Amino acid sequence: MFKNDSLSIFIRFCLSVVGTSIIALGIVFFRLSSLGIDPATAADIGISNTFNWYLGNYQLIFNVILFLTICIFDRSQFGIGTLINMSLPGYIVGYLTPILSRIIFHTFSKSSILEIIILFVFGMVLFSLGISLYTSVNLGVSPYDAVALSFEKKGWISYRLTRSMQDVLFFTLALVFGGPLGIGTLIIAFTTGYFVQSWRFFFKNILIKYD
Repeated sequence: MFKNDSLSIFIRFCLSVVGTSIIALGIVFFRLSSLGIDPATAADIGISNTFNWYLGNYQLIFNVILFLTICIFDRSQFGIGTLINMSLPGYIVGYLTPILSRIIFHTFSKSSILEIIILFVFGMVLFSLGISLYTSVNLGVSPYDAVALSFEKKGWISYRLTRSMQDVLFFTLALVFGGPLGIGTLIIAFTTGYFVQSWRFFFKNILIKYD
């Protein structure tokens, strides 16, 4: 889909970093809304808190294990973008959450349902946008995202259905380990696949010019 010249690779690398950062920012807004975060991160937070591990360190270890597992049947989903997404989000979330919390709640009281919904919707837009952006540049995806993409590529099951099944599984793990769940977590679990697939179609039409 893309050229392999230096300019194209550099642009795609930048988009991968930006997309990953947007994902992390979306997760921060999920946390600030208190309606619940994405199931995978909720499970990560619950498990890391249970074993007193720093979130970024736990996510890195978990992603390495999942990466090695997926490599057995589909290595094509991995690249430099995989390393970016495996290493950055946890640290960005851990760093930005207290900072944005102070900034946002200096303005928002967090007592208004409308304000809470706005924070959650903003997080949903950023989260799905970030996933679709970095998965559209073909530089590799995170092990978690690679599962649905690999299944879709092999014609086993659709991206949306696989993504929903993954999210439901991690919702259950978050429930077991006491992760920060909420009504928003269920919304994310059942709608992320749809939004990401729509965004990816949009970005593919734009990025086709690099072909």
